[in-house]
Amino acid sequence: MVPTKMFKYALPGLLLATLAQAADHVESPAATADRPADLADIFFFDPEDTEGRLVGIITYGGDSAVSDQNDADFYCDRDVLYSFYIDRDDNGDGTDSIAPDVRIDIRMAEQEDGSCRVRLDNVPGAGGAITGTVDEGNRLFQSASGLNAFVGPTDDPFFFDAQGLGETLSTGNVAFDSSRDAFANRNLSAIAFEIDTAALSSTQTVFRVWATTARIVE
Repeated sequence: MVPTKMFKYALPGLLLATLAQAADHVESPAATADRPADLADIFFFDPEDTEGRLVGIITYGGDSAVSDQNDADFYCDRDVLYSFYIDRDDNGDGTDSIAPDVRIDIRMAEQEDGSCRVRLDNVPGAGGAITGTVDEGNRLFQSASGLNAFVGPTDDPFFFDAQGLGETLSTGNVAFDSSRDAFANRNLSAIAFEIDTAALSSTQTVFRVWATTARIVE
């Protein structure tokens, strides 16, 4: 089990804390070889068009090389466990130690017809497990309480201007261009889910989040 990016998130009206780590698109050959278990990025944000809900996203399975454009299919591996952790940043003891208050687990299993059965457990406010079957015609699911989840292939949501970074480093002048995205049109696998803000916390407004994968090895 290998943890990846961790950051702190503040609800609107408060300062956003500094990111602890950035994107995770360059891995060792061994990690990249196991694409179903190779995490790319995590996201945690408050969508503008949805009241009272936060969104968590895990992306995985993309190739490390930026030049490898349409680089990945959707990976459905029953031996990989995806976990998304949330720390409310309040341990009640006056310390700043990190301990998850919420652990959301995601499991998948390929069916005989080639579809992928998915289960998300412990999503705050979901009213039970979120389950569904991923196939070409269906990638969206709903919990008993109406929270939405998406599992399937998607464009890489991470944005980065690699050319601008190179020019900035070589010239000393900032040369970033928002119209250039080195990760545009790159495919990877994604797990996205809504979280009920009130169910997550009625008082906390700052959170730490991180994700892990774990592979069963017999």
